[in-house]
Amino acid sequence: MKNIRSISQFLKRNWYKYLIAIALSVAIIYLDILKPVYIGDAIDEIGLKTITYNSAINIFLILIIVFFSKYIVQVIKNILMANLFHKLYYEIRIRYMESLLKQDEIFFNEHHPGDLMTRATGDTFQMANVSTHLIISLVNVFIALTMTFLKLISMNVLITVFSISVLPIIFIFVSILRKKSMKSWKVVREKESNLSDSAMEAIQNVRMIRSYVIEDKSEEKLTNAATDCYKTWKKHILINSSFGPTFRSIVGVSHIIAYSYGIYLIFNNQFSIGDLITFNLLLAQFASPVSQLGNQVVRFFQSKIGFDRVCEVLNNTPAIIDKENSLHISNFERIEFKDYSFKYPNTDVNVLHDINLTITNGKSLGIVGKTGSGKTTLIRQLLRKYKLDTDNLLYNGISVNEYYKEDIRRLISYVPQEHQLFARTIKENIELGSNINHSIDLEYATKMACFDEDVNEFDDKYDTLVGEYGVTLSGGQKQRLSIARAFMKDSDILILDDSLSAVDGTTEAKILKNIKEIRKNKTNVIVSHRLTAVSSCDEIIVLDSGKIVERGSHNDLMQLKGWYYNQYIIQESGGEKNE
Repeated sequence: MKNIRSISQFLKRNWYKYLIAIALSVAIIYLDILKPVYIGDAIDEIGLKTITYNSAINIFLILIIVFFSKYIVQVIKNILMANLFHKLYYEIRIRYMESLLKQDEIFFNEHHPGDLMTRATGDTFQMANVSTHLIISLVNVFIALTMTFLKLISMNVLITVFSISVLPIIFIFVSILRKKSMKSWKVVREKESNLSDSAMEAIQNVRMIRSYVIEDKSEEKLTNAATDCYKTWKKHILINSSFGPTFRSIVGVSHIIAYSYGIYLIFNNQFSIGDLITFNLLLAQFASPVSQLGNQVVRFFQSKIGFDRVCEVLNNTPAIIDKENSLHISNFERIEFKDYSFKYPNTDVNVLHDINLTITNGKSLGIVGKTGSGKTTLIRQLLRKYKLDTDNLLYNGISVNEYYKEDIRRLISYVPQEHQLFARTIKENIELGSNINHSIDLEYATKMACFDEDVNEFDDKYDTLVGEYGVTLSGGQKQRLSIARAFMKDSDILILDDSLSAVDGTTEAKILKNIKEIRKNKTNVIVSHRLTAVSSCDEIIVLDSGKIVERGSHNDLMQLKGWYYNQYIIQESGGEKNE
C-alpha cells in the first residue's frame, strides 16, 4: 500500500481519463463482438441461398462501419493512454531525481551510481507502464471475458461450457511458473545494475586505467559482467518461452472441442453453420484475453519488481529531516563545538573526541594534522551532512538541529578534496555557485582563483567544455575552477578542504592573498597538509586521532615546539611531510 501511495496523487488527478479509457475499451470489445455475428448471418444466408444483393451490400457496409468505428475508437484510446503514460513517466522521473537530491551521505554509500541509473531509466519506465498500460490492459481482459462469455452463453450453454473447460489450465500453468519468472526477472534487474556499475566505473576512471595499462583487465571485468547479464537474461527467456506455445495449444484444444460439438449440434438441427462460425470467432476472442491474462499477470509481476525498486528510493526517508518549526538562519556570529564527539552511521567507534572549538564570524581557522586525524570529518559537521543525536554543535548559541539544513548549507561555500565538475562549459561550472545575493561576477571570481590565464589559453575561453568529470583539465585547474565557483557563491563561510594541494607554492600564495581581499570580514576555514596555507590564519588547530592536541596562532604553535613546529621546519627545509 505504501508503494501504491507513490502514484495515488496521479491517479486521483486523472481518474476520469482512466474511466474514459475503460469506456473506450468497452466500445472496442462490443464492436469486436458485432463482427462475428454479422459474418455468421452472412454465411447462413449464403448457405440457405436467401442472400440478396441489397442484404449483401448492407452486411458489407455494416462491417465497414464496424471496422472504421473500431479504428477511430482505438486511435483515440491509444492517444489517451500514451498521454497518461508519458505524463506519469515524466512525473516519476522528476520525483525520483528530487528524492535522490534529498538523500543523505549514507544512502549513496549503500547504492552505487550504476544501480541508481538503471532504476532511473528501466525501472521508472516499468513503474509508469504498470500504472497505466498494464492496469488498463488487465481491466480490458476482464471486460472482454465478461462480454464475450455472455454472448457465447446466449448462443448455447453446453458448447460454451465444454469449449472453455480446458482454458483454466492456462491459469494453473501461470501460477506454477509465476514465482520462477519473477525471481529470474529480479536477478536480471540486479545483473543489469551490476553491468551499469562496471561501465560507469570504467568511464569514470578511464585515465587511471590507461596510465596503468590495465585496459585488458577492465575489458575483462566488463565482459564478465556483460556475460553474466546475458546468461541471466537467457535463463529468464527460457523460463518464459513456454508460455506462448502452451497457451496456443490449449486454445487449439478448445477450438477442436467447439468444432466437434458444434458439428454434432448442426446434425441435430440445433446449430447452423453460420452459428458455428460465429461461435468459433467469438471463442477466439474469448480465448485471446485468457491467454493475454496469463501474459499480463507475468508482465504485471515483472513490472512490479521495477515498481518496487523505484519506490525503494521514493519512499526512503533521509536521516536528516527538518523539524516542523525549524528556524531560518541567514548569517551567523559564532559556531561552537562543545564537548563534541562523532561516529559515522553504522559504526561504534568515535572519529571525533570531545572537540571544543569556537569559529567566530570574520575570523580564519586553519586545521592541520596527520592523515586520518579527522580533519575532513570535522568540517563536514558544519555542513550538517550526518544526523546528530546531540545538541553540542551550535550556531549562534542554538543547536544546529533546530535550523533548516538548506539554510545551514547556504551559509557555506565548500571546496572538497575531490573536485566535482559537470560535463558542461567552464562558465556553467563556475556559475553553479552563483546565487541571487552574490556580489562577485564571473571574471573577478576566476581572476581571484588564479584561473583566468588558463581560461584565456583555451580557444573557446569560458565556453570550453571541461568533459565528463573535468577530464580535459589538470588537477590544479580543477582545484582553481572549484575555488572560483566557491567565490561566486560568496557565502559567509568558505571551506577549503586541502584544495590547494595541486597548485605550486607561488599560485597558492596568490590565492591565499586574494582570499583575504575578496573575503574580507568573512570566515575562512582552511584544511591543508601544507602548513604555509594556514600560517596566516587567526587560529590554527592540530588534530590527532580526532582530538585537538594543539591550538593557537602560527607564532603560538611555533613556540610550543610540538607537532606543528616540527612539521613546519621539515616542510620549510624541503623535507618529506611527517605523516
